Amino acid sequence: MTNHKPKNRFYWVEGVTRSEVEKSLADRQPSRLRQQGPRRALVLAYTAVLVGLAASGLLPGVKLVSYLTFFLLAVAIGGYLQLRKAVRHVSDAPDELIDERQIAVRNAAYVGAYRWLGFFCFLVVAVQLSTSSGGALEGALDLAQRDKFLNGLYMAFMMTMASLPAMVLGWQLPSEPEDEPTPSQPSA
Repeated sequence: MTNHKPKNRFYWVEGVTRSEVEKSLADRQPSRLRQQGPRRALVLAYTAVLVGLAASGLLPGVKLVSYLTFFLLAVAIGGYLQLRKAVRHVSDAPDELIDERQIAVRNAAYVGAYRWLGFFCFLVVAVQLSTSSGGALEGALDLAQRDKFLNGLYMAFMMTMASLPAMVLGWQLPSEPEDEPTPSQPSA
């Protein structure tokens, strides 16, 4: 019996395919997102989108809020996919597809992400409790506005949970060196 692994196996827990990770790791095309400065700018822009998504429910009007929330959620999903590409899917790759050094880098990013996630979880719970009945900010928002605000906050929190390892890795990784040009063939 052969141990044949499918070429394009989907890893459900990680949310990646084998070919997606292998293609990303083998890609030698120059990309600005593989430089530390643009990658950090992407992380900051993505953070701003998540903050906007969390705060979108504070705007007046049901239609405006729903359109803005939908738009920001679509931008957040696109940003998440760009973050994953910028870190070559290392943040989401299973152990069998990356080497020991990449596993160590990925695991270190997960430790940092877990610490940040604890902080964000504390903030979300604090906001939720302070705006609920009996909370310090109970009267600041009417019930409908509170529900819209919490919906945006929860969507932003779920996107943060999904993307935080890629964000931490994107912030920490140094710039990738430019590939050496291949020497020209000697003339005969």
